[in-house]
Amino acid sequence: MADRPWHAEWTFVSASGVTTGTVDHARYFDIRMAIFKAADKSLRDLSRAGTVGRDEPWNLLVGALYSEAMLSADETGAWHYESPDGWANVTIRFTPATA
Repeated sequence: MADRPWHAEWTFVSASGVTTGTVDHARYFDIRMAIFKAADKSLRDLSRAGTVGRDEPWNLLVGALYSEAMLSADETGAWHYESPDGWANVTIRFTPATA
């Protein structure tokens, strides 16, 4: 895992069902994009094209992923987020390579 120090695990629970996954990448940007895609998928309304409303839980997740997740994981080794409504449960870990 030395060449892929970023790891993420997520669970999103919505009216569309449960979306879970894990991913490993060398860059935080790729981790963040994978989480966004999974979150977007969880908000898809399977009965029509498009997504359900992206209210406060979506905005809080986006804000946290841009503002604190990378720095926190880099400093402490892990960052965890649970949305107040139970929709999102995301953990990001950073394990730097050792020389």
